[in-house]
Amino acid sequence: MKPYVLCYFSATATELPSLSEGIIQYRNAGGAVHIHARTQTQLFDGSRQEAFVRQALAADVVIITLHGGTKSFPAFELFSERLAALEPDVRPLVHVQPTGGDEDSIEAAREMSTEFGTVFWDTVKQYLEYGSQVNYARLMTYINNHLHGGEHGGEPPLELPHEGIYHPDFNGVVELKEYLAKKVDPAKPTIGLWFYQTYWLNNNLVFVDAIIRSIEATGANVIPVFHLRYRDAGRKNRGADYVADRYFRDDKGAPRIQALINPQMFSMTLVCPEYAGILPGLNVPFIQAMTCSSPYLEWKESIQGLPTMDVSYSAAQPEFDGALITVPVATREQETIDPVTGALLAKYMPIRERVDKMVRLTLNWARLSRIKNEEKKVAIIFHHYPPRNDRIGCAAGLDSFASVTRLLEEMSRRGYRVDRFYADGDELAHELLSRMTCDQRWLTPDRMFERAEAVADSDRYLPWHRELPESIAEKQTADWGEMPGELFVHDGKLMFAGAMNGNVFISVQPPRGYLENIDKIYHDLYLSPPHHYLAQYRYIRDVFKADVVMHVGKHGSLEWLPGKALGLSELCYPDLAIMELPNVYPYIINDPGEGTQAKRRSYCCIIDHLPPASTNSDLYDDMAKVEGLVNDYSLAVNADPAKVEILRSMIWDAVEAANLHADLEIDRDAAMADFDAFLEKLHAYLHEVGDTMINDGLHVFGSPPEGDRLSEYVAQLTRLPNGNVPSLRESVVAWMGHDYDDVIENRGRRLERFGNKAGGDILREAHAIAVDLVKQLSFRRFNPEAVIDVVRERIKRRNADMEAVLEYITGTLVPNIRRCTDELFYSLAAFEGRFVPPGPTGSPTRGQADILPTGRNFYSVDPNKIPDKAAWEVGVRLGDALIERYLAETGRYPDSIGILVYGTVTMRTHGDDIAEIYYLMGLRPVWQKGSGNVAGLEVIPLEELKRPRLDVVPRVSGFFRDSFPNLMEMIDEAVRIVTALKEPPESNFIRRNVYKDMEEYRTEGMGEEDAFREASFRVFGCPPGTYGAGVAELIESKNWQTQEDLGNNYIRYSSHAYGTGSYGNQKPQAFRRMLSRMDVTVKNEDSREYDMMSCTDYYNYYGGLIVAAKTVRGELPFAMMGDSADPKRVRMRTTFEEAKHVLRSRLVNPKWLEGMMRHGYKGAGDISHVMDIVLGWDATAEVVEDWMYEKIASAYALDPRMQEWMKEVNPYALQNILDKLLEAIGRGMWNAEDEMQEELRNAYLEMEGEIEEWTE
Repeated sequence: MKPYVLCYFSATATELPSLSEGIIQYRNAGGAVHIHARTQTQLFDGSRQEAFVRQALAADVVIITLHGGTKSFPAFELFSERLAALEPDVRPLVHVQPTGGDEDSIEAAREMSTEFGTVFWDTVKQYLEYGSQVNYARLMTYINNHLHGGEHGGEPPLELPHEGIYHPDFNGVVELKEYLAKKVDPAKPTIGLWFYQTYWLNNNLVFVDAIIRSIEATGANVIPVFHLRYRDAGRKNRGADYVADRYFRDDKGAPRIQALINPQMFSMTLVCPEYAGILPGLNVPFIQAMTCSSPYLEWKESIQGLPTMDVSYSAAQPEFDGALITVPVATREQETIDPVTGALLAKYMPIRERVDKMVRLTLNWARLSRIKNEEKKVAIIFHHYPPRNDRIGCAAGLDSFASVTRLLEEMSRRGYRVDRFYADGDELAHELLSRMTCDQRWLTPDRMFERAEAVADSDRYLPWHRELPESIAEKQTADWGEMPGELFVHDGKLMFAGAMNGNVFISVQPPRGYLENIDKIYHDLYLSPPHHYLAQYRYIRDVFKADVVMHVGKHGSLEWLPGKALGLSELCYPDLAIMELPNVYPYIINDPGEGTQAKRRSYCCIIDHLPPASTNSDLYDDMAKVEGLVNDYSLAVNADPAKVEILRSMIWDAVEAANLHADLEIDRDAAMADFDAFLEKLHAYLHEVGDTMINDGLHVFGSPPEGDRLSEYVAQLTRLPNGNVPSLRESVVAWMGHDYDDVIENRGRRLERFGNKAGGDILREAHAIAVDLVKQLSFRRFNPEAVIDVVRERIKRRNADMEAVLEYITGTLVPNIRRCTDELFYSLAAFEGRFVPPGPTGSPTRGQADILPTGRNFYSVDPNKIPDKAAWEVGVRLGDALIERYLAETGRYPDSIGILVYGTVTMRTHGDDIAEIYYLMGLRPVWQKGSGNVAGLEVIPLEELKRPRLDVVPRVSGFFRDSFPNLMEMIDEAVRIVTALKEPPESNFIRRNVYKDMEEYRTEGMGEEDAFREASFRVFGCPPGTYGAGVAELIESKNWQTQEDLGNNYIRYSSHAYGTGSYGNQKPQAFRRMLSRMDVTVKNEDSREYDMMSCTDYYNYYGGLIVAAKTVRGELPFAMMGDSADPKRVRMRTTFEEAKHVLRSRLVNPKWLEGMMRHGYKGAGDISHVMDIVLGWDATAEVVEDWMYEKIASAYALDPRMQEWMKEVNPYALQNILDKLLEAIGRGMWNAEDEMQEELRNAYLEMEGEIEEWTE
């Protein structure tokens, strides 16, 4: 055999050991091949890529094995370019091995492979697909014969077993019957383990062996199976469904395993939707044992944890299959250069401590199906932030106490030991209040100890502390003193909140510690949780002996403790707290981000639940009076002109009494100067407020809305189109004879084509008709066959769009809403060690009603697909709206734009904010064919853009940092792309600002490269491994004096830069430079299911950004809030405008308050929390005027009916509301009338006395 030169590239390096062994075998048989092989890791810079391409072009044969597209080959573009430049007769024989199903790599194979589509190409492809030493040896012979005209092609590719049982105690593949007889004891739990066939082929099994040995060391059985995951017609393998049925089920079809461990990457069901039934069919927990593509030392030292691509491959994509994310069990070690090929060999090596952790967690999930319910112990943990007695059970959109009351009833029916039942949620809440709580203000330590049902003395907690890793024990001691510290300690004993109820411990999550050690917020961004925190979880495991825990609702502090972002180690606090306890976590379906954080950092199984039912806000009180006068005026203009002048004055007086002139930013003179224009603006505003969607009370777990609440909710869910299903509202407007956009654009204008009505009147009528149509269906029990009759009766004629929506409502939407009973069903399924199916997440009212039903272990998005094409369109609209509004206000483009970017919104919208950032910079994404992955960015020419490229500074949340490291890198790359464009300063603000800052850094002594890096940082956030913005804790604890205190602490938290060469390095000077030129700030909201007053995070992050900019600039930036609740019709309001809009539509709306009052203690606590948020927004962004405080005080604190109700259900809520109102007065934020101040102080003193009596 003649010698030849082979140049070989491997994207994954997994096959290289077999290739090396095959080469040796070929040479031993007399073959002569010189091979030059490289891996993706080795081609990390341009010089190495250049060298590889030179060697490839000089070789006889080039084989390129891709993995997920051409980007997996760093030298692809260079090689393609140089290859094309060669004359055909001197080109090497090229074979590109594509990734199955990846169009990008298939296209590369088609374009670059010398003999694509021939028998030769197909045969080489088959050798490479089959893998193993023997096939690589045969491949060398086959290539030799092809090059040199051998007598025959050589031996054909040898197909080795596609699947089979592997165990290190057996030689070769063992038959199932023999294995079961020798290795499986039916009396013990049995764990399934499946892994890639390539691991078996290439003897990459050290970590697999470690998992097997760890399982067996616990006394459990393991059935380890290698397999080819997807069926391939060419290879005739049988796929994952066959493996599940053959190995993991018995002859009767019942599962012979109690859990399945999955160290494989990607998603089965995304690639192969017909596999969707495999895991539900097995009906056992599906445990994701992550493999880390970086070496052990890199993972160990990295605060990021898993590398960027692993976030998608090992977490985000497996979540689509319903995987429970755990810990990394192996790292990819690449330390040895293969002497045969020259390639860097890669092998997965176990992280043995993490393997054991994953196995313990898996076995605990498995045991849930083997423990009888009457013997099973369950810890139910309510969240409690801030740790005040009005806020126990905080959970966004959920009546947590009514939900747990229902859960306990269902548990009892299924045999769990529950000794006491509760008449309603309030009885449960009040029981917890009668025990020890985490609010230290109302009871002495003696009294707290008397009430504590859960206590640990030193004999228990000192060993717990000694078992902690040394560095953790030292950090806790430094932060909190010697164990047990001072928090919740009495006579040397630790006390834990909660109540025992049979085999259920109903507990309250311990305080995180910042409010209890407030000075630390100024000095230690990595504050450890208190001794008490970790000890309570240890108590739950070791003293109460819980088999499973449930954290109730969005969200707690566990998943936000310091540690790695993903792929936690034994030194990460969430890992130390939850240990190996199975964790079930009911979570609102419209918050994929924070729920995903819980999945990945507390190893939980999410059970998603419905958001609260929603309704139109409507007009009330003084706004209803104003609208009535506006309607009278319109009638009088034609019918009774004599009344016109009187009505003008009456309208203005009513507007002024309602403070609507403040909303419209107009005075009497301006209004009267052009009264018709003023009236149109006023009317439009009233209609907009009245047409705003608001929540109607809270959701109760497993309880669908019924009656009128259901009809109104369905109308809201169909307000926008849902996929191909038309909008019900738009269909009604079209039936009325109007164009929907025309109506929207003319809300306040009475037009002849509207029948002399305003557009807002049309919308109100359309909404009423939509609700009535749903009610008519409700009367007919949502029978799909009733649709045509309802349309005929109400509309008087057939209407295709309307019928399509109503058929969707009866056939899909209402059944899916009612299936929220699955929330309870699958919670108990999780308690009993069964599989919880995956489901999508998003905002149902944003045209995403198809994400229902709830009760699923929701998944989020693939980070590589952000932004998608739909998000790009919305991002462009948001960018245009921002520019248009700022130009209208100032007449110029902003020097710099600060944008707050949340991971949750990024997931819900698939990247609206990211798209807006790229668009403002003058770039657009390039999407990969087939996969839809964002492959890169391209420049939008200035002549197409028709404006300057704008400078954008994203402040990203901690969760965004953890989940989208690829996007931070892409935004950083975007800055470099735009800076490199040789455009004039007036056309390219990024380049102008970067070069300006570079010069200043260079005058300070920096080198050119460092100066550029410092000047081009744009992505900032909190330090790696931490979360927050440093503002809310100061405000809640009252530990601030001036806005500068808030702004400077925000800067401390936020001045950590992310980009090439910096994963959260502290860059306060660079961040202050960004703030100094930040003319505009913006935070986009994509749904009315939330608003700026819904959550502390809104003012903490965005209010914090605004006050930080003011701290540096000396004046407030122009702060805006984007509204893309209707993605086709985005709005841009100032933060002040949005605050007034939210106040009128929701905060003081009797309709919203009545909804909250249905929920007793929890409803009062949520109203109290609104007051926290209002104060926080005013402290940071100055958006609350005196009249707004007055309306809140009148509605919340001084209304007699509200007072009596709160005193009965949650007096602590009324006390907090009064406290916050008085604080606003004390800080000069509210200039209240003397009489109002006196009334509030008297009410406060009265409440303090009542609470002391109530607490006793």
